[in-house]
Amino acid sequence: MRLWVKLFLLNILLVLCMGTLVGLAIRDVIIGSLRDELSRQGVSIARNFADRITVSVLLEDRYDIEEAGRELMDTEKDIEYIFVTDQSGEILFHTFPNGYPTDLLTWNPVGSDKSPAIQLLATEHGLIRDIGIRFFPEMAPQLHLGLSETRLTRTLVRLRTMVIAIMVAVTTVGFVLSFVLSKHVTKHLAALAEFTHSLSRGAFGQQVEVHTRDEVGDLAATFNTLSQGLKASREKMEETYRQMLQAEKQTALGRLSAGLAHEIRNPLTSIKALFQALRNEPELRQEDIEMVLAAVNQMDDLVAKFLGFARSDSFHSNDIYANAILKQILQLVHFQLKNQQIELVLELEKLPPVKGDDDMIRQALLNLVMNAIEAMPFRGRLTLASRVADRQVEISVKDTGVGIPETIKDKIFDPFFTTKPEGTGLGLGIVYNIAQLHNGTVAFVSDNDGTTFTLRLPVQA
Repeated sequence: MRLWVKLFLLNILLVLCMGTLVGLAIRDVIIGSLRDELSRQGVSIARNFADRITVSVLLEDRYDIEEAGRELMDTEKDIEYIFVTDQSGEILFHTFPNGYPTDLLTWNPVGSDKSPAIQLLATEHGLIRDIGIRFFPEMAPQLHLGLSETRLTRTLVRLRTMVIAIMVAVTTVGFVLSFVLSKHVTKHLAALAEFTHSLSRGAFGQQVEVHTRDEVGDLAATFNTLSQGLKASREKMEETYRQMLQAEKQTALGRLSAGLAHEIRNPLTSIKALFQALRNEPELRQEDIEMVLAAVNQMDDLVAKFLGFARSDSFHSNDIYANAILKQILQLVHFQLKNQQIELVLELEKLPPVKGDDDMIRQALLNLVMNAIEAMPFRGRLTLASRVADRQVEISVKDTGVGIPETIKDKIFDPFFTTKPEGTGLGLGIVYNIAQLHNGTVAFVSDNDGTTFTLRLPVQA
């Protein structure tokens, strides 16, 4: 899950929780205030009505009490019922149309003092707030008013609707603000994340455009400095590799010079014999001219191959086809294979291109092939294989020599380590560095039956 989504969901959760808590708190406060106000209003009405009918209660004037009760019922629409008890505690007056309930006097008992008794009753007509008072302290007559909470309930419904509407509005605003804020906060982090991915792919020297005066801006400046430093380090490393590569090329050319001399000697011998024959027969035949041209073309082709190998180009990345490079190298070492009676086995599969420096990969593979040939001074089998495995191109060079001694296996990639009197000790070190430069690896297995070196290069997505 993306970071901005997490922040967005967290903000929404906070808004919902706060809105719910605030809404509930407001509802409880308002409901409590309304019920308290309704109770105070009921007590005030009861006291005023009690003052109005006190004399009538003492005289037990039912007619006057009934008339006053009807006037009050007509005036106060929230009053559901009124009943009055006499001095003996019996019902003196009530407004129940079908007679009063038998347990009426137990609904809300009033204390002996003049303090009002308030009781919320659940009836078939809904919630009713019974308010009872005594006309005189320590005397039996009581007045009870039943105030309906219907109007309060309707008010609460409107209040609930209003609170829900407010919560929906607040949530919607919070939704929008959270989305905008989350995207704004994580936008720069997303840019930094993409920038680090580009650095991991080797795109050094780029700059991330984040200009904020906070920790993210400081981090972006640090990444930009790191990118420039990595670019400078890679350029310096590439320059070092180029120098090492050129030195190893010169060494490899020296190792190949015997083959070049032999390959050139054959057409030169043919040309020499032809011109010696011209002393006795001055006229050139057509087939003689063709032979001379063929020999010259052969020498020109050989020289071009060696000059192409010796040329020092700057480092640049392009598509590399490993099988084609292997075939070019086989043309260079053809004489050594034939002279040392080495059998060549090719196990090449169709390969996708890899990104890298063509000249460096050619040098690495030539070093491995030359080492394999030198491991078999007289007869043997050279196996060149290629395949694709785990999104990597694998090129294997296998010989049937005596193998690498166990005591030096951990040193063969060290620069300047060699067991050859004429060696520079840079060959396998350069192979290792070239593999690292291309985000690849080189490894080997060796025993008494021979050695296999495997160069692995990643396939670009």
